[in-house]
Amino acid sequence: MQQVITVELLNESALKLLQQLEQLNILRVVSEKAPPKPKQKQWAGSISKETASDMLQKLQESRNEWERT
Repeated sequence: MQQVITVELLNESALKLLQQLEQLNILRVVSEKAPPKPKQKQWAGSISKETASDMLQKLQESRNEWERT
């Protein structure tokens, strides 16, 4: 019975373990290229100058309050 599954290796030890199982003829490691991840849009979620200005003002107020305490 031949069954093909795909696994995601989370660390180098997992690969070594699979290679040891391959040496024992328990399984065969078949490497596949992972599908390319879609590129994130540059500047996605950018904010307006007005919003940025408000945020900077609130940040400065917060810093001033922090320094007082």
